[in-house]
Formats: sequence, C-alpha cells, structure tokens
Amino acid sequence: MFFGWQVWKRVIGVPVIVATNNGFRFIAYPDSDVSAAFLYYRVPDAKDIKFLRAHLNGGVLIDVGANVGSVSLLLADKISRAILFEPNPVAAARARENIAINRLPFEVHELAVSDVRGTVELEDAGGASPCNRTVVGFETKVRTRTVRRVALDEFLDDQLITCEISAIKIDVEGHENAVIHGMKRLLREKRPQLVMFEYLQRTNLSEALAAFQAAGYKTFEVTPEGPCEVQGSVLPLQNLFACPSEIFPVL
Repeated sequence: MFFGWQVWKRVIGVPVIVATNNGFRFIAYPDSDVSAAFLYYRVPDAKDIKFLRAHLNGGVLIDVGANVGSVSLLLADKISRAILFEPNPVAAARARENIAINRLPFEVHELAVSDVRGTVELEDAGGASPCNRTVVGFETKVRTRTVRRVALDEFLDDQLITCEISAIKIDVEGHENAVIHGMKRLLREKRPQLVMFEYLQRTNLSEALAAFQAAGYKTFEVTPEGPCEVQGSVLPLQNLFACPSEIFPVL
C-alpha cells in the first residue's frame, strides 16, 4: 500500500475515494498526510477512535481543528450531527466535500476556536496541512493568514444551539488550553460526555488539568487496561480525554 500510494500521488496525482470502516467514503488527496493515514492504517488514531465509538450514542460532536473532517467521518454513525471548525480554507473545503459525498447533516465553519472573539494569525504551510498553529505567544517563520476566531461558549449562544453535546474533539497544535478556557460554561452546563484533546510537549498540561477539574471533570488517558486518571505528568504526543467526574467510574 505504501509503495502503491507513493507512486500514485507522484505519477497520477489525483484524489481517490477510500471506504471507511464504518461504511462511509473519504476523499484521499495525494498531498494530504491524513490520506496516507487512512490508506496505511485504515483508522487513524485507531485506539482513540475505538474508545469514542464505544461511548457515543447520538448527540452532537464538536470537532475543533477538524482539518478535512476525518474524525467526524469515523464517528458519523455514532452521532446525530457534527459541527466542524477549520480555519484553513483548503482543509475546510475538503471537509465539506467529504460531508457532501456521504450526505451527512454536518456543518463546517471556517473559524479558529480560542478563548476570545476577534482575529488571530494562523500558520499557512500550504494545502490542507494539519500542522498549522494559531500564532499566540510565540513567533513563527511560517507564512501566516489572518482568520476569525471565537470561543465555543459565544458560538453556541450566537447559533442558539441547545441540543445535547455528546463529545468534543480538540486538535489545534498547542492552542488547546485556550479552547478549553473558552468553553467553561459548555462544560458546566451541557456536561458533554467526552472531550478528546491533543497533548503536545509545548502544552501546559497542569493548566488543562486545572481547567477540567474546576468544571467537575476528570482527565485520563486510554491505556490497554482501560481509562487511567491523569494527576501529574504523562507522555506527550498523544490524545488525552476528560469526562464528567460522576461518570468516570463506569467508563
């Protein structure tokens, strides 16, 4: 598969449609790292996706940093609706294509999610790169574009969204804590069952743990033995989860 895809994307260079394990279709663009993950592994981040699928049954998924919509697609049969946020216009367009070919009741918003409303600089590495960072608190040598940003609490108020939020996925290349701070009311009032967020070396994990604890959530990692609460340091470069404290014992 590796050699076949490498030849295809260099010689043919056109997208192919890949069947997903849950019965949908994914448009694999040759210039996308996510496409390679689908082709090589069938289910990118398989351990985490399996855990989410085991604990979702309807409701709305909020997909922050959706890129081309791969996570929403892999959970599409376990949710009733998805709200995707992707500020990169190329990636957002491809997410809409994946939604359209599967006729899913999902929506894509070209917004960066943060803790305040306004604008922010976003790295633009070209194409649908999944590694673009929101430039806050550091300098970058990558070219940037100015994008609109919003806090989730404000967005839900503006859109009059009152339905059940069952899960939130956050993958924003180190800006996760700002997203968490911008959804404090969502955590307190709507109590989404699961939040999955990327933990990178540059992420202030103590800040994330404190924010979730203040909202009455426990943070954990998924291990072969099951969910294990995170109370101190853990290995970075993985997805961590948070859930309401009252349901953690039964996960």
